[in-house]
Amino acid sequence: MMEDVALGPARILLVDDEEGLRITLAANLELEGHTVLEAANGEEALRLLGEHPVDVVLSDMRMPGLHGVDLLRRIKQARPDMPVVLMTAFTAEELVEDALAEGAFTVLPKPFDVAHALDTILRAARAPQVLVVDDTEPVARAMVRALSTVGLRARAVYSGEEALTWLRSGDFDVCVLDLVMPEMSGPELVAKVKAADLSVAVIAMSGHVVPELLRKVAAQGAVVCMTKPVPLRELVQAIARVRGQPRVQGPVGPPGVRN
Repeated sequence: MMEDVALGPARILLVDDEEGLRITLAANLELEGHTVLEAANGEEALRLLGEHPVDVVLSDMRMPGLHGVDLLRRIKQARPDMPVVLMTAFTAEELVEDALAEGAFTVLPKPFDVAHALDTILRAARAPQVLVVDDTEPVARAMVRALSTVGLRARAVYSGEEALTWLRSGDFDVCVLDLVMPEMSGPELVAKVKAADLSVAVIAMSGHVVPELLRKVAAQGAVVCMTKPVPLRELVQAIARVRGQPRVQGPVGPPGVRN
């Protein structure tokens, strides 16, 4: 049974040289009313992507010819905002770290739970944004610009109350927040997000190591705590990793076509 994700029909490009896996995933997706295009290799995937509207690409990493990370790079060159979910049985290899850092939505390890994989694919199909929350406006804006260089859609806000308003829209699946803010602290914001049952993963950041704050935000369910300044590569990897975690709460909207 799939996790409860309120999505309209999505158009999915499935790329894998293993026919059996393609058949299984395509059948499950089509049973849910989604349209699936199938490609046995990267070159065929690029051709189909140029000919058909697609909401998300799901690709194996290890394939003959154009492997998954090279396919990701080619797609991002042409369409930076296209969500690409990769899957691999080789989770420790360097290619995985490259994929996470270069704008993959996430990397799913094989073998995977089919329900969780389908949930992840459909969440990616709606191209959710990252909400950056920091009361220092230049810092927040700089982070949004940096994330855009790897094709990640993001918005900056400067207070906890403003963050809650945007998070309730359902357009965001990751919140990157500063722990130390006036009026509403990072742990307080995380507590309110959890109380509202929003389907949002939290990455908490601070310019100082504050053990008590870290304990509070971890207790509220923050997935990752990081110390500023965070290199862009590490932040992008963290976002991709939390996007691969199971998510069961919160409404989301239908995917849009990006031409």
